[in-house]
Amino acid sequence: MRPGIGLTQALSTKTLLTAELHQSLHLLQLPAQELIRYAEEQALDNPLLELDLYGSRLRKQGRGRPDGGGTDPLQWVPAGEETLERQLLGQLRTAGLPPAVYKAAAYLAGNLDERGYLTLLPEEAAAELQLPEGVVTQALEVLQSLEPAGVGARTLQECLLLQIARDPAAQPWALQAVRDSWPQLCQGRPERVAVGLGITREEAAGALAYIRRLDPRPGSSCGPVERAYVVPDAEVFLQQGELVVRMNPDALPAAAFRPEYEAQLRQAGCPRTAAFLQGKRSQAQSLVYGLQQRRVTLLRVIRAIFEEQEAFLAKGWAAVHPLTLKQIAQRLDLHESTVSRAVQHKYVRTPYGVRELKAWFTSGVRTADGETASSAAVKTRIREWIAGEDKRRPYSDQKLAELLAADGLAVSRRTVAKYREELHLLSSALRKTIM
Repeated sequence: MRPGIGLTQALSTKTLLTAELHQSLHLLQLPAQELIRYAEEQALDNPLLELDLYGSRLRKQGRGRPDGGGTDPLQWVPAGEETLERQLLGQLRTAGLPPAVYKAAAYLAGNLDERGYLTLLPEEAAAELQLPEGVVTQALEVLQSLEPAGVGARTLQECLLLQIARDPAAQPWALQAVRDSWPQLCQGRPERVAVGLGITREEAAGALAYIRRLDPRPGSSCGPVERAYVVPDAEVFLQQGELVVRMNPDALPAAAFRPEYEAQLRQAGCPRTAAFLQGKRSQAQSLVYGLQQRRVTLLRVIRAIFEEQEAFLAKGWAAVHPLTLKQIAQRLDLHESTVSRAVQHKYVRTPYGVRELKAWFTSGVRTADGETASSAAVKTRIREWIAGEDKRRPYSDQKLAELLAADGLAVSRRTVAKYREELHLLSSALRKTIM
């Protein structure tokens, strides 16, 4: 062997392994739809790569296969059924928006709840889309200008303000009442609104009567909510007491190397063709390996999460306990950053709905017996108590803290207020009224 040949081969092997590792980590962090698009781009540029996308569901943002075949983890809305999102997208398509603003507005339209309220912060959307926050803010303003009035609001107060601002027949003091005297307005006390705004009691009563005729849930009249941007990577459930993790084939393309096509091309005997094929062979093999590793790693991580959170599958969110990325990484002998990539923007379908994997990583709250309960479990109790409260005498944050203490959970009033706000629930004073 000539001097240097062994070293050259070793360096080539190391370079290939480094490239494959980089490829695997890149594929692992991609959400399902971005993974499909990336694989499509690779296949278009590589004659040695064969790709099976299992139909067109992901390429059409989850609208369903034309033939209606296959499994349906998200129970897709039928194509002919009108939804709030479809109404909004129809308006956006005719608005003549710059591509980046349209992309952001369409994404926001896919993240509205059944009321028509936006469920994420603009900065979160900017990070997801890798767009400047200014573009997302502009997109939100466009979304909030669409019909029905009030859609795209983040709070009840903002929803009402959007409706009033667009109503030419709005009662004269309604806008100021909602904007400047919101707490007094929500108490249903026109005399306090009058004092705050410096108007007569009759004028305040007229404003309150008008506001009560507005729609606090503008999205509810537009049909079911369609989650076009969420494709579950797996389904998780208990079957006869055993944990089952079923990967979604529609969320992962099947890629294969085509050696027979390589042989046909090599018959040309051209050195340039041989060099071209060598490069494409390496690219194809790297993608095939990366996709296989992504599936194996994601399956291991999902299984480990729900082995830790198995009680959730039987009892719901109240049974979730504290869990960290570090715990899963140690359990699987993986680096914590690898687990972070695996759970980022990945979704699973459970008996309690479709959620992002990171939802099962929660902080802990100390219980009376020295154990810890997850913040998700505490939030579930808060939501249940507020849902069942007497609307004429809603629970204050202090009362909720006392109820939690009686349940063995030592949580301060400030922590209760923080969790309530994270659940997008109004304070007790504001829950008395317009809702």
